[in-house]
Amino acid sequence: MTTNPSVTDKTCSLRERKKQQTWRAIHEAAYTLATERGLAHVTVADICSSATISERTFFNYFPSKAAAALGLPSTAITAEDERRFLEGKGPLLDELCELITSVSSGHEDLPRVRELIRLEPDLLAALHQWTSGLRKHVIQLAEQRTSEPTRAHLAVALVFAALFLHADSGYTTRPGRASAADLRATVTRLGELAAE
Repeated sequence: MTTNPSVTDKTCSLRERKKQQTWRAIHEAAYTLATERGLAHVTVADICSSATISERTFFNYFPSKAAAALGLPSTAITAEDERRFLEGKGPLLDELCELITSVSSGHEDLPRVRELIRLEPDLLAALHQWTSGLRKHVIQLAEQRTSEPTRAHLAVALVFAALFLHADSGYTTRPGRASAADLRATVTRLGELAAE
């Protein structure tokens, strides 16, 4: 018996939309409560009640209340993006830029996240921990793409440096919204500077 692909696609699409709605509801509830009360006075139970979800559902989407307030997902790189990167045949730096762009493109709330961190400086630790975990994961993936671990580490360091530069409002007129081409251009400029 064969499955009608259009029915399967619709089901997946509906499931994906439902996941996105749940993610957004949790993030909105956590962000709103954190700005109103301060994160120290918000519990996971408060967030779940506001978003009308269970605590089990909460932890399927976010590892902590800080991550939920900042909009940092439990899994930053989707299985599909990981597979595409590992099967890629193009230059490592180009494909790292594509991979990192796929992670950062889902975060549309950078200005208000910056404001939340300004109000709650302790959230910087959660952001740093999440970013460190992401960087380690990307390094592991890059090491699988090359037989030279040092090359993988250097390539990831360059791409993350470019990403952080684009997140800095002093560097670009479009902070936080770098495309893969933007990142690659910045990596090239970093290389040119190092060669001077």
